Amino acid sequence: MPSSPNELPPHEQAFEWPYQAVREGNWLEASRRWAVLRKAYPEQPATWFLATNAHINAGELEQAEALLIHAQQQFPNHHNSLMGFAELAVHRQEWDAAEVLLQQAREKYPTLLQTWIRSAECAEKQGNLEQAAAYYEKACHCSPNSPHPFIQYAELAMRAEQWAQALNHWEKVRERFPDIPAGYLRAAEAERQLGRPKQARELIITHQYGADILDSEPNNQNTSKHHGRYTNFSRLTELIWTKAVFNLRSEVHRNYLSYVWWVLEPLLHMVVYYVVFGLLLNRGGENYPVYLLTGLIPWMWFTKAVSSSSGSILSGQNLMLQVGLPSIVFPLVTLLQATIKQLPVFVLLLGFVWLQGHDPGSQWWGLLPVIIVQALLTVAFACAVAAVIPFARDLSYLVPTGLMLLMFLSGIFYDYRSISLEWQSLFLMNPMAFLLKCYREIFIDGILPDLITLTWWGFGSAVACLLLMLTYKRLRYVYPRIVLE
Repeated sequence: MPSSPNELPPHEQAFEWPYQAVREGNWLEASRRWAVLRKAYPEQPATWFLATNAHINAGELEQAEALLIHAQQQFPNHHNSLMGFAELAVHRQEWDAAEVLLQQAREKYPTLLQTWIRSAECAEKQGNLEQAAAYYEKACHCSPNSPHPFIQYAELAMRAEQWAQALNHWEKVRERFPDIPAGYLRAAEAERQLGRPKQARELIITHQYGADILDSEPNNQNTSKHHGRYTNFSRLTELIWTKAVFNLRSEVHRNYLSYVWWVLEPLLHMVVYYVVFGLLLNRGGENYPVYLLTGLIPWMWFTKAVSSSSGSILSGQNLMLQVGLPSIVFPLVTLLQATIKQLPVFVLLLGFVWLQGHDPGSQWWGLLPVIIVQALLTVAFACAVAAVIPFARDLSYLVPTGLMLLMFLSGIFYDYRSISLEWQSLFLMNPMAFLLKCYREIFIDGILPDLITLTWWGFGSAVACLLLMLTYKRLRYVYPRIVLE
């Protein structure tokens, strides 16, 4: 910023003004803004040569030529002088003059990327695609760290409908610049033109989920059907894992506190509920923080998984339509995300309980079946909700209310033994209430839970998961039509 009102700002900052018009494609406005800045920064070549480019793109060729003549007089050895006159000749379709100027530029500035790009564009406009390809290849060697020449080289093959060559060029783009979407999406278009939709889908999946998501296809055509199913399951599992990790990384990068939120959020919930139920309503006791956390943390795993999975199929409709992914992938990805975020919180829970005087013992091994049963129950509940929402989208508004009701019916904030004895057995028919009871028996009471009832809940949840997998498989080709309605 200028230190006084009469001092001009740095030219880099001032040039952002016409650059904005250029990005918007408003060439007339860009040329007007360059004219204003040319008076303030006459010694800067950009105010002349970039203004010339704006006039050319706006169709004002006479103004562009007059400006170029002045610019050439002021900056006689600047490379943009030759390039500007060549660009002007191309727009006037004066091919011989343009080629002479570009030849001079190639001889004088052989290491300048713009020289080879402009030469290639000129050759292509004349229909000389072979020469244009040679110039783009030179441009790639001239500037191997710039994606622009590699992309233009591939696009030339696309425009020429040389699909196999285009695929080779896009492969180089992906190798050098894996974060550029065109390397995957445009290559997928070339694969479709070659009649290979499977390869096109794989490229789109790779773009969505990362470069390492797809392994090469088995080369042995005599592979057994069982092995083929195992391979498909393995790749689907890897897809779910990679997508979940990718989403978590994106979420973390958007947050200032990064991974801290994974622990801070449940702690904030605990503080709020402790103040309300433990202090204001006087529902707790000496050991209430432990009691609250042992109910709240498992519940947060369940509720986050279910709420985030409920609309996952609708959210993934674009990918489902493009590459035909099984619809069950989408709720499983969100479930895995919620589980990964919960792992460090569970570790902190173990440490907190230990610090509060509840020493770990052999009963803590009982946590393993409890967690497994909760995982099965969560998968079954979340996948069931996600399966229904596309058919009745209004139900998505009831999911938060239903989870809130279930929260108050699960005994997170109060001991189920405080309710009437005749209602306690009915209360524990709520699977989450029973699981929270199991957690507290292990952590607080130091005893093993009712393993027989736990086994029945695990068996029922596993059967529900199996039935839901069959349902998703049966509806695989129904969901793409439903999500479009």
